Amino acid sequence: MSLFNNDLRNIYIYLLILIIFSILLFVPSTLNRDLHYRDELRYTEVAREMENSGNYFVPRLGGRIYTDKPPFYFWFLIFSKEIFGEYSAPAMVSPSIISAVIILLLTFLFARSILDEKYAFLASIILATTVLFFSLSIFVRMDLLMMVFITAALVTFFMAYQNQNNYFYLFAYLFIAIATAIKGPAGFLIPLATIFGFVIWDQSLEKLQEMKLMQGLGIFFSVILLWLIPAFIFGGKEYIYELLVLQTFGRAVNSFAHSEPFYYYFTTLPLTLLPWTFMLISSLFYIIKHYRNINTELKFILSWFFWPLLLFSFFSGKLVFYLLPIYPAAAILIAYLCRQVIVNQENKKFIVIPVLLTIIIIIAGSFFIPDNIEGYNIGSLLKPALISIGFILLIALVLYFKKNYLALVYLLAIAMLFFSLNLNLIIVPIASQNYSKRPIAEELKGFREQKNVENIAAFRYGQPETLAVYTNFFIKDLGTEKALIGYLQEKQEAVILISEDDFEKVSAIFTQQDVIYHSNGYNLIYHSIE
Repeated sequence: MSLFNNDLRNIYIYLLILIIFSILLFVPSTLNRDLHYRDELRYTEVAREMENSGNYFVPRLGGRIYTDKPPFYFWFLIFSKEIFGEYSAPAMVSPSIISAVIILLLTFLFARSILDEKYAFLASIILATTVLFFSLSIFVRMDLLMMVFITAALVTFFMAYQNQNNYFYLFAYLFIAIATAIKGPAGFLIPLATIFGFVIWDQSLEKLQEMKLMQGLGIFFSVILLWLIPAFIFGGKEYIYELLVLQTFGRAVNSFAHSEPFYYYFTTLPLTLLPWTFMLISSLFYIIKHYRNINTELKFILSWFFWPLLLFSFFSGKLVFYLLPIYPAAAILIAYLCRQVIVNQENKKFIVIPVLLTIIIIIAGSFFIPDNIEGYNIGSLLKPALISIGFILLIALVLYFKKNYLALVYLLAIAMLFFSLNLNLIIVPIASQNYSKRPIAEELKGFREQKNVENIAAFRYGQPETLAVYTNFFIKDLGTEKALIGYLQEKQEAVILISEDDFEKVSAIFTQQDVIYHSNGYNLIYHSIE
């Protein structure tokens, strides 16, 4: 009983450390910054309009039906706003951070069934500090929310598979359905590719009969229809057609958006997995070398990583974050390598070479950082992180000679933590001042409320309706010079939002004008006809 209590206490300690580490890694990014144009402002505006209209099944942007995404993620944004009291960066990023923490905890609990607690914890730390996972955890995006349910689906499936508890399969179907409802086909394609690829590899096709497929399909379609039926009632068949056919299958075959070649993910994955890329490559070499020793657990992890990667490579539409749900598998593969090398006394070069190589490349790369990137002296701003990485290299050499290989691996996570703090506490607040659209939006709001200027429009701004997060009213976009000329001729008085570059090109159109405000590359032009 005492041993059981100690094991349980150790689990709680690891989980608590993971939560504290996540807070240090992710939360500072939400402080002292505004929502980013365009994606963050767009998603926030969709949530704001959903709340204002009371129509929670058909999203809208600028008053028009928004078919890019299903409504579920926006419900979480609205709920977060109710907690924080406003549509701020901390409120809107919170669902991403909470989702990230849940994924890390799920990864730990799942990896613990395959590895021991020490290396399961390492797997979660590795996942938290990959470039892509970290980046999406600090932005307003729905990818991590979908990933929570994909991860839960795969974990419950494997629990059912290993423990022969057929009812756990029903939970897997439920989680797959929720993931699909959040963002679309990736919610079921990634689990299905993993599960069927694994079952075939494990030569267990007979287990398909145990997976309650008919009940599972019933659960899946019930969850989807719980949303689709109200969406059809409130949005009509055109909304359903565009969302399900054009936005879903149109992106898979002959995509109208984000079309990339077959090898796209094989070139982007190494970058988005940093600083763990060389460790993953090393783990794959190790597994190939010991191929005869691959067990059921390892087959499942490899299936989780490779089959979705291969499947999504065949799709026309590609973005780096589409494959985020396979990153827990990559993290567990690296932790597996560490356990094999350290516990089973395998060749230490599988760890030492990739860790030292990564640190050396980071330090060498720092000498090639341009002095100026869009007005920022990045080298100077990153100096605290670069100095800390220099010390980390020295510590790495000491740990190598002391043969403390696990601590050597953790140095990469510590380096990423230093980079995160440097980025979030120094660079992000400065960058926010230069990309924020809040000042110019609040100036427009002042013209409407205090100076009674009703005619406010934008010229080639690109989704100016997203500024309603700050203004509380929609701004019309004048996309052509002809439209701008017609608008100015029609209105006796108007304020035009326009970029500096565009203003230089069309300034002659304004007969009487005055630049009344400037912010982050945009002007407000006051036009009047006396």
